[in-house]
Amino acid sequence: MKRQKKTPGHKRAQGRRVRRTPEEARTLALASARRLLLADGPDAVTLQAVATDLGMSHTNLIHHFGSAAGLQSELMRQMMSELTATIESAVMRLRAGKGEMRDFVDIVFDAFDRGGAGRLAAWIILSGETGRLTPVGEVVRDYIDSVERSAETGADAQHVHERVTSATLFVTMAALGDAIIGNPLRRMVGRERDAVRKIIGSLLPLVAEGRLEGAASPAQTHKPKT
Repeated sequence: MKRQKKTPGHKRAQGRRVRRTPEEARTLALASARRLLLADGPDAVTLQAVATDLGMSHTNLIHHFGSAAGLQSELMRQMMSELTATIESAVMRLRAGKGEMRDFVDIVFDAFDRGGAGRLAAWIILSGETGRLTPVGEVVRDYIDSVERSAETGADAQHVHERVTSATLFVTMAALGDAIIGNPLRRMVGRERDAVRKIIGSLLPLVAEGRLEGAASPAQTHKPKT
């Protein structure tokens, strides 16, 4: 009789069950959920898929997360936490004079692309769960406040605010768009993989300094003549 071929997951499930602490089980489950998200999209993040991937019981995952929605929510929280930490790191390096504008661009683009934050952000927006962007908003606001406080003495506060927020919007929107549609769009126009990063990196200093038309408020670009 021909022996039935067993999958690695089946072998793990049939072998001795590995005893894990609750924290270890949650960590492994979230790592599996992230792999599924990056490989197959949000719809692939289910308790059954994670259980099969890890050779764990479906009941065990229900105990830890309650439902697929609970697992997805915790994954969102974890990835948001990592994204905010990445942004904080980039800001600290710039403020310490240890990085260049292009370094900052690469850090943000990598977080949205390779780190999965772009697909996660799209998922959050389309699912109506925009409240989960609150941690990112807090970090961005802290960064903006910090830069504004460190501005040169006598600098116009509103002008500084416009410059900082323009740069933030410029890089973040570009990174999000690149993560979602960058690859197919670059192929359509015949450009290299880091084309958008190069463009953003070269224009960011102009935006940050308020020298690019549209980067400042109308009140500043069209001041009344005296």
